[in-house]
Amino acid sequence: MILICKNLIFVLAIIFLSAFNVNANDDVATALKSSHVFGYAKAMYVADDKKGGRLNQSTAGFGGKIGIETGEYDGLKMKGAWYTTQDFGLSSNNPKKVDAYMFGLNKKPYSILGEAQFQFNYGDNKVIFGRQGFSSPMIESYEYRIIPNLFEAYTLINNSIDSTTVTFSYVNKMSGLDGLESFSNFRSMSQQSYTSLMVTPNHVVDAKNGDTIDLSKVIKNHGVLIGGLKYKKECELQLWNYYGVDSINTLYLDGKFNQKFHSDLSARFDIQAYRVSPVGKFNKYLTQMGLNADYWLSGIRTTLIHAPSGWSVAVAYNQFTGNKYTVTANGNWGGYPEFVAMPYVYPENLGVSGVAASHLRKVTAMLDLGPYGFKGQSVIFGHARININESILAGSDIIVNSLIYKAKLTPKLSTRLAMESRNSGNQRYNNKFIAMSLLYDF
Repeated sequence: MILICKNLIFVLAIIFLSAFNVNANDDVATALKSSHVFGYAKAMYVADDKKGGRLNQSTAGFGGKIGIETGEYDGLKMKGAWYTTQDFGLSSNNPKKVDAYMFGLNKKPYSILGEAQFQFNYGDNKVIFGRQGFSSPMIESYEYRIIPNLFEAYTLINNSIDSTTVTFSYVNKMSGLDGLESFSNFRSMSQQSYTSLMVTPNHVVDAKNGDTIDLSKVIKNHGVLIGGLKYKKECELQLWNYYGVDSINTLYLDGKFNQKFHSDLSARFDIQAYRVSPVGKFNKYLTQMGLNADYWLSGIRTTLIHAPSGWSVAVAYNQFTGNKYTVTANGNWGGYPEFVAMPYVYPENLGVSGVAASHLRKVTAMLDLGPYGFKGQSVIFGHARININESILAGSDIIVNSLIYKAKLTPKLSTRLAMESRNSGNQRYNNKFIAMSLLYDF
């Protein structure tokens, strides 16, 4: 299979170069011969102990990716990768007993050509065309199962300014576990967008019997224009704007700086904020229904680090604005930059969001086991309180206790164990969860 893929890339590259009257000379042959194979193999097990009479879930998944990247000729190279997630016949025949994110939306295994791109490097500039991974605060590949979010995009990255990276991109489509319409196919960003608004076929708000609105049926199929700036030197700052054509605009800002008290003790301070606002046809649609999607998130986090012991402790706070008419519309394209993770909260009855006007707090204790002879291993303990506005979703506050163990067993082999317990007066958010994974990179 690897030989077939290499030969295919050879042919495609020669055709592409020939189109620009570039001779397939020794330099081209050298670039093609320096092609390398990359990827990962991953095994996972997820169990979800649900309360309130809901069926428990127990799911094993196996898969990963295999890709080929050519060497570089005159700044040009090509890259492609195939992804798969399989159950080897171990999944339950009852979809309700299968994890919602291990496979496709239909709870069935799938495979996908997730990367297929041309890269061109010129000086301090890199241009990427085609299917690719993407990393930013609000649009992120985010590998929390086996196949990450992937995107069809046109991206320019510039590093000509000292300590600064500037990114411009137009993201047209996405696939992956944060997609609303499909995990296993690339669909438009507007079609894959999540909003908390649930309506009946005749557009009546009904969080009990309705379905989450498909934005593409309101605004057609569009992408997202992105501009981002990251600065990293004495401190770190980043500013991003995401303009979803006829859907939502999100302006994001965060920053961090470190303070050293003495050789053993230091602190890190983080701040963040983002503003969501509807634009174009989506804004008109909400206005006609007497709703809005205008809200802010703000947050602060302080981390105290004691290097010799391996201990660090962080305290974080986030707050959402909004009211009972505010629809949560965050794109849901894999970016979850909040310091305190908000569980997926459903609107209920005639409500349009469970997130608006909520307050989130979290204390995290992290232990690096390296000083105790366990290099590359760490344990993270977390306690979070999600206070949901009573006038929007009564009796649904959530307490989350979590434990994460991570270990780099060899330079290529790593493992991760995550356990989480949620407690709430609302049975939707009352469950215990465990996820284990073994990852081999090559």
